[in-house]
Amino acid sequence: TDLLQRRTRRRAETSAAGDAADPYMEMGEDDEYIANLEDRKGASLREWVLTDLPRKEIHRRFKKFLKSFVDENGDNVHAGKIKAMCEANGESLVISYKHLWQEYPVLAIFVADAPTEVLEIFDKAAVAVVRQSFPSYYMIKPDIHVRIAGLPVSDNIRDIRQMHLNQLVKVSGVVNRRSGIFPQLKLAM
Repeated sequence: TDLLQRRTRRRAETSAAGDAADPYMEMGEDDEYIANLEDRKGASLREWVLTDLPRKEIHRRFKKFLKSFVDENGDNVHAGKIKAMCEANGESLVISYKHLWQEYPVLAIFVADAPTEVLEIFDKAAVAVVRQSFPSYYMIKPDIHVRIAGLPVSDNIRDIRQMHLNQLVKVSGVVNRRSGIFPQLKLAM
């Protein structure tokens, strides 16, 4: 158990050191902001999201969304979700697409059309917000994953085509068979 504790501590320290080198972890007041994130200057959405300044702006806006979005009762929605996730030692933070659309429609469009790239940025922003409230949580779960729920458009499984590749889709259908799912190897020593 002592070896396991040392490995966990070393992994957490490495993760923390890596996050400190992350250029959009904490932005200062002098950093540039993009007022019109929709203006991609002729680039495709995936290319645009992979450039440095848009990544920083998406990160900044999503952090602000997690910290400040309130529901119709005036309650901070995500503070409670983050607290519940941490109490359960979870690593998945479920975000409502409808809430994201209400606050930041451009982020909702970006996550639907380029989910791989945008969800990576959302994950890093979620880690930053969780660390503000729970500074040692990275020792329990070094990664936080944002999950999007409630996509408004639902497609039938039989209607999925090539154009749906690399996009966020919501499907409806009936499960006839199921099998075990084995996670891929994430870390080898």
